[in-house]
Amino acid sequence: MEYCRSLKFEEEPNYKTCIGFFEGCMQRHNFDPQVFDYTWKQNRLAKDKEALKSSLMNIIQKKPKKQQEEKKQEVS
Repeated sequence: MEYCRSLKFEEEPNYKTCIGFFEGCMQRHNFDPQVFDYTWKQNRLAKDKEALKSSLMNIIQKKPKKQQEEKKQEVS
């Protein structure tokens, strides 16, 4: 953003620099630069949804174990 704002109105941008900004961003976010149809957004959302589901299932599965331990302690 700073680079674009620093350009004068009649000045042409350095396109290699601009492309480098996008490539760097894609690398930081683990996007495949070979995918040109923007399915990465759908894939990313699916991965995020699966990760959330997995973490919630882990939380749900841990609760009964704690409750079972508490019941065992009450009986003892």
